[in-house]
Amino acid sequence: MHDLIVAGAGCAGCVAAERAAARGFRVLLVERSPAQSLGHPWVNGVERAVFEETGIPFPSGDETMPSPERSRFLSPSGAHYVEIASQPTVEVRMSHFARRLLAGALQAGAELRDETTVAAPLVEKGRVRGVVTEAGKELPARVVLDASGWEAAIRRGLPEESPIPREVDPGCLVTAWREQRRFAADEAQDVPVTLEIPPDVSLSRVGWRGGYSVLMLHWDSAERELDILAGFRASQEGETAGEFVERFLREKGLGGERVYGGGGLIPVRLSLDVLVDHGVLLAGDAACMVVPTHGSGVASALIAGGLAALTVSRCLRENDTSRQNLWEYACAYQRGRGSLTAYFDVTQAITDRFAPKEMEKLVGCLMTPGDVEAGLRVRPLSFRLAELPLRLRALRHPLFSARFAWMASAAMKLRKIYRGYPARYDAAALREWQQAVERARKRLLT
Repeated sequence: MHDLIVAGAGCAGCVAAERAAARGFRVLLVERSPAQSLGHPWVNGVERAVFEETGIPFPSGDETMPSPERSRFLSPSGAHYVEIASQPTVEVRMSHFARRLLAGALQAGAELRDETTVAAPLVEKGRVRGVVTEAGKELPARVVLDASGWEAAIRRGLPEESPIPREVDPGCLVTAWREQRRFAADEAQDVPVTLEIPPDVSLSRVGWRGGYSVLMLHWDSAERELDILAGFRASQEGETAGEFVERFLREKGLGGERVYGGGGLIPVRLSLDVLVDHGVLLAGDAACMVVPTHGSGVASALIAGGLAALTVSRCLRENDTSRQNLWEYACAYQRGRGSLTAYFDVTQAITDRFAPKEMEKLVGCLMTPGDVEAGLRVRPLSFRLAELPLRLRALRHPLFSARFAWMASAAMKLRKIYRGYPARYDAAALREWQQAVERARKRLLT
């Protein structure tokens, strides 16, 4: 029997496996993909600060893609924009980065069973005691970490009485696609002209498709490569982001050769209220740990993987993997990273409910470079004296500014509630906390 089975060898799974194995526990990683093709073939913007925070070496070499000198965030019409010259995030090639994390886990002593799909948890008397593979093989373990992504094979098979929600409203899903296309020399000069991309600038048009949506374009003249990202609610019109990108380039008369890229569904919402139960923990997309501001869950997964390993190691030493004892992990995540991502749930409230004219006002009159940087760094907004003249623009639209201030106040209230997440499992205390969250979100959406 293994001490820990990790379903999914992504960021959260590999970090948890590496750190638990390094502490002497017998760890098994179960991954449906072949080891040599591990990781999504696309690029993710990841907060630079998370690597120092988690002690994970900073991505380098083939793990990264060059970042533009400046990033410009445009209103839906493109008439207004906010631009930053800093680089709060690093562009990470996930397939290369994931394989490095896997190598670290294996070096620490974790075992890997690739090309094996986890179908369900192995449950006995209400407690998870391992996993069941798609082939019907039972793999027992003292504790299981579900890091299997949005599919969440473990979570979906939990007993009905579990406080962890087995299903999540699909309305939270965003379809996203990012790819890099290389163009021949005779085509290259037309690309930035056709797409109106300034030199060394990444353009991100927010709310371009209505609601929560973004279209990002960047042209690398040295490599003759176009970096394009599209993301929007999966429920919109039935078209996937990948299909949109293909159609968009075709309608623009641009071809090129795809050299790297991919996409899928991302759950953009608050992290799940409950992250543990008897013998099981959740991390990454299985727990909906995505940042609403930029739709990436990589940094959250790295943090969650480390926190999960700490709690699991203690619980295994104490021979107690009950819900109550594993709760330390849920509390640590929700009071820390969870409170920050909840704070930025205001992003969803704004983009999902503001009409295009309101988005124009937001970008043209209220948003500042400091606000954009805070969202990308996943840090609370702060007042900068140097941005006072920009803040004064809001006086042109007092009622709209008051509405935004109300939402910002609700976001701060929501973060405070998350920082007061129950320290121990208690059904009544959990219900009280959930009700407080619901009240704060209703205020946010008013």
